[in-house]
Amino acid sequence: MKQASKKNRGPVDVIEGKGVRIPIYSGEIRGVISYQFPYYLNGVRQRERSSTLEAARVRAKELIEELATGVAHVAAFTPKETAAINEAVDILRPLGVPLTEAVRQFAYARKRLNGEGELADAVNFFVAQRTKAKLPEVRIPDLVKKLLADLRNKEKSRRYVLDMQARLNRAAENFAGHISEVRSSQIDDWLTSMEEATGRTKNNYRTALITLFSFARQKGYLPRGQETEAEFSARYDDKGGEIGIYSPAQLELLLTRIEPRFVPFIAIGAFTGLRSAEIVRLEWPEIRFDQEVVEVKAAKAKTASRRLVPITPALKAWVEPFRQKEGRVLHAIPDEFALAKNFRKAVGEIRSENGSPMIKIVHNGLRHSFITYRMAILKNAAEVALEAGNSPRMIFEHYRELTTSDRAGEWFALRPSDARTLQFSEWVQKLQKVAKKGSAEKKS
Repeated sequence: MKQASKKNRGPVDVIEGKGVRIPIYSGEIRGVISYQFPYYLNGVRQRERSSTLEAARVRAKELIEELATGVAHVAAFTPKETAAINEAVDILRPLGVPLTEAVRQFAYARKRLNGEGELADAVNFFVAQRTKAKLPEVRIPDLVKKLLADLRNKEKSRRYVLDMQARLNRAAENFAGHISEVRSSQIDDWLTSMEEATGRTKNNYRTALITLFSFARQKGYLPRGQETEAEFSARYDDKGGEIGIYSPAQLELLLTRIEPRFVPFIAIGAFTGLRSAEIVRLEWPEIRFDQEVVEVKAAKAKTASRRLVPITPALKAWVEPFRQKEGRVLHAIPDEFALAKNFRKAVGEIRSENGSPMIKIVHNGLRHSFITYRMAILKNAAEVALEAGNSPRMIFEHYRELTTSDRAGEWFALRPSDARTLQFSEWVQKLQKVAKKGSAEKKS
């Protein structure tokens, strides 16, 4: 009998139903055969016996019914598995979802995903799409206005606000629809279409769009806690393009044909290398004719460092006819953006007899030209860097050997004719009369 018992250690029967499997074992105690079936109740192992196999089967079926209502846990699971089941049931209880239903839905979802991501990612994506559908809509042109107003309320610098305004208004012309409809691929296509723009310029536009999209997310127009489409757009190589300069002939054409109010800007840029923003902020007392230097104060310099730039004979000849005791050097031009807009328009009016434009504006052309021609004459990167407010390494790498000393000599030899100088003086006198008249009207 003992040998038979060793050979038959497995269950003599298994009762199954409603997803539950209960094994029944036979055993002998003091020569009497009985049937037992262990199970777990509240995590504690229990065991029952029946004198006959039929009675064991009946009781096992009863236990299946009890298990289906959450009363018992059978010994088909190990203690560790039973503990995990109890924990799962506790997690699901507040949701009112049976364990079997939760497992069924999980298995279905994993099968549909087919290994492409986790279930949680799929759920997050689904929720995000539903959330996005419920978000208030806003068109990009309207959003740009809201952002610019917000920047002004936060007292951001005028220069920063105007820069954002210029870039985002251009973006709004291209993206006129709702911000939720814009995709990163569309932003990439738009930036790529700027064929003449450098990588740095494209990145500046991209940064402006990231600020706009982040503002939209903050105001509830885009889902919170997620990266925006602008952040997914491609970043460009920031090495920049080739240095563009004007020829001496082109500079002469600019100085002799453009309307007088732009001559100080052209001359200062061409013969000192000051940046456009620095020229806009420049005041007459800072052009020290007696000391033959132009002072660029730290507060007005891009590098926040004061520097002195020599007044060359060429600069003095072109600028002195406009000389005033006080006030800004550039008349009625409040900032660099107004300067760029009005200068472009003025240059566009310089045309040949057949009406075609004679000058094409070169980006930062006056500054690049000064550094290039100055380097050709001085042949000293450190000295040119000191005048231009740049690093010697930058000067040496980008401006060395771009032109000849003869061409540089032509550049700095340009002077206004007597007739042109007289035209400048007449323009200044007219300007002074208008100023006096305005002052008199204010007093009255």
